[in-house]
Amino acid sequence: MLRKIRSLDSNSKFYRRRLWWTNRFVKNNINIIESNYSQFPNRNRWDCNCHVIHDNDFDVQHIDFPFLRKQYEKVIKDFCRKEHLSLASIGDLWYSYYKRDQYQEPHAHDGFDKSFTAVHYMILDNNHHSETKFTNPDIVAPKVKQGDILFFPADWIHYVPFNETKIPRLTLAFTFHCY
Repeated sequence: MLRKIRSLDSNSKFYRRRLWWTNRFVKNNINIIESNYSQFPNRNRWDCNCHVIHDNDFDVQHIDFPFLRKQYEKVIKDFCRKEHLSLASIGDLWYSYYKRDQYQEPHAHDGFDKSFTAVHYMILDNNHHSETKFTNPDIVAPKVKQGDILFFPADWIHYVPFNETKIPRLTLAFTFHCY
């Protein structure tokens, strides 16, 4: 079930759900991710140090983005039903793979009033990795575990701190719009 979780700021909402198929997906796609990483360890469209591949990048091997899009659409529709919204669109999907000393700079996602960012924690070691952080000190992300997907408003400025371990961190992210 999708659980509504409030942050310390009572006006702010997070939505979290466990995706049971995460570990199997990673096992079936990690060789592609590692191969892409070996070619482009610091590939991204932003001002950061991480490996990012979008579903509309055509010069790399693709993970099973069609499967992901289908599964995410199910979760979003469930979210929309519970929140009395309708799905308008899902943007491009991208994975971010962080090895030692890699990070994501503070940023927000484009959108309008009912736009949300989704982060799916595909490889996350709670002893070594951080959940998504926010620049607003009043917004504190709930604790997440490997396999969780987290939704939050797209205009919230967020980032990923430096990965200080050899253990890789893998997330899949996208933005979706509702009405």
